[in-house]
Amino acid sequence: MWSKSFFEEREELYYQLKPNFKGKSFALVQEALSEMSFEVISLDVDSPLEEIVKRLKKEKVDFAFNLSVSVAGAYGQSVLPAILDSLRIPYLGSNAVVQSLSLDRALLKLALRGIGIPTPWYFLWSKGDDIPDNLDFPVLVKPRFRTPADRVTTECVIQGREELEEKLRSFSKDVEGKFLVEKLVNGREMVVGIWGNGIGVEVLPFLEVNLGKTNPIFTSEEKWRKGYVEDVVCPANLAEETAALIGKMALKIYQELDIRDFAVFHLIFSEKEGIPLFFEINSLPSLYVKHSAFPQMCEVAGFDYKKMIQRLFLIAQERLKR
Repeated sequence: MWSKSFFEEREELYYQLKPNFKGKSFALVQEALSEMSFEVISLDVDSPLEEIVKRLKKEKVDFAFNLSVSVAGAYGQSVLPAILDSLRIPYLGSNAVVQSLSLDRALLKLALRGIGIPTPWYFLWSKGDDIPDNLDFPVLVKPRFRTPADRVTTECVIQGREELEEKLRSFSKDVEGKFLVEKLVNGREMVVGIWGNGIGVEVLPFLEVNLGKTNPIFTSEEKWRKGYVEDVVCPANLAEETAALIGKMALKIYQELDIRDFAVFHLIFSEKEGIPLFFEINSLPSLYVKHSAFPQMCEVAGFDYKKMIQRLFLIAQERLKR
């Protein structure tokens, strides 16, 4: 299951300098699953939802390899898992509740703190709200909900109170709802990948990003242009005890929040406090070849792209058998 128009739009953005990769990700997914002797049907979720439901019933789908993150709305990527659950069709990835949680930056922070995982300090703001006194600048301003259209740029980095007031007024003209104002932590930004379920959960080699520090944050534009293949290192160069701490925390999140099959976690290792501060979870990681973080970490772990796809399918199948 995928969104053809969204995939093509993203590939135009990601592969401007590597046009030979356009179309390759989806083709490799189909090839990898076909090599496992399965009949593979492409279902484009750009269709109205009632048409998707009709086709799912008509095709008698046994398993959905879900790649879609683009269904409209703040909780977009949770819609298809909810439909698949209602039709009792097994699928790759976490359920609708987990998908929704990973998209809500505020609820996610509450959930992480509830299980003892440190996160950067933050507050929520909407039109008419007061701004707390004695803020520790610089801070980042982000929409509460993480969406495919989300843009975190250097303009989101705020150095003082007057600038914050001005930016919040400006941002709220274009985006409805609440904004998350988060302390900008000075440190090393990393991505942790995990796949598996139960006793078979594995932590992938850590990936460190934004090594050049040309900007104080790894902006959306850098992610789109460079992906997780330039200005990065995998595995990250970490002391053994630091790596063990990060891995232990990521596993705790994965298991306590009941994440299934695979996920990636974003964190800043605070130079001041000497601890990892988790700030984002992607419970449906993108799988663009030679661009996305998850395939890069899998490649370092010894799984090329097609082997990664096949392993993800087997991980989901093992979960279903249990």
